[in-house]
Amino acid sequence: MFETEDAMHSIKDWIQMNLSRRGFISLAALSLYRLILEKSTAWAKADYQRVKEFPIRSIEGTQQVDLKTWRLKIEGWVDKPVSLTFSEIKGLPQKVQTKNFICVEGWGLDNQKWEGVHLQEIFSRFRISPKTKFVTFYAAGGKYRDSLSVKEALEPDTMLAYKLNGKNLLPDQGFPLRLIIPRMYAYKGVKWLERIVFTERQEIGYWEKGGYPVDGSIPGLGS
Repeated sequence: MFETEDAMHSIKDWIQMNLSRRGFISLAALSLYRLILEKSTAWAKADYQRVKEFPIRSIEGTQQVDLKTWRLKIEGWVDKPVSLTFSEIKGLPQKVQTKNFICVEGWGLDNQKWEGVHLQEIFSRFRISPKTKFVTFYAAGGKYRDSLSVKEALEPDTMLAYKLNGKNLLPDQGFPLRLIIPRMYAYKGVKWLERIVFTERQEIGYWEKGGYPVDGSIPGLGS
């Protein structure tokens, strides 16, 4: 996936700079080198080391969101743009599910309880153009994004979460809203979500531009 030695060196530098203080150098190195060296669809495994707390990962640092001004904006191939307040989102029918959370670095947490809304509850507020095939999710910082097909977005377990294990999301965890797709690796789940855009063609996410698969499915978990 990475075609030059420069790319390999940059990844090694990134690991040392960002992960060494958190004690996950070996796990991160193993998973990232796997991305470099393997080209088959079985580029990672569902096996992971259980940890007790979420290691915090962000390319822009933790975003501090003010609910007085924050809105979830829906744009693109829809009949009209929609803007929802946090209160309006919490007023929608609630979805609760307990699922494992797995990162491509090789760590994960079992039985995490997420509370929020299914994307169908959001999508039902507008009419989607027949041209729409994909959905892109944007983080508040402006740099991070990732995408799903409309079909993936509407799978039963895909959701927008605002609570984790009975508590409101902390800023480090993506407050006020984060995308959760349990059958995919965590890089697909955008934190600090503030914008959803419907498109004809799939947008490439931040890490996918560096070689991560657009399909972040975890082997063995199905679709």
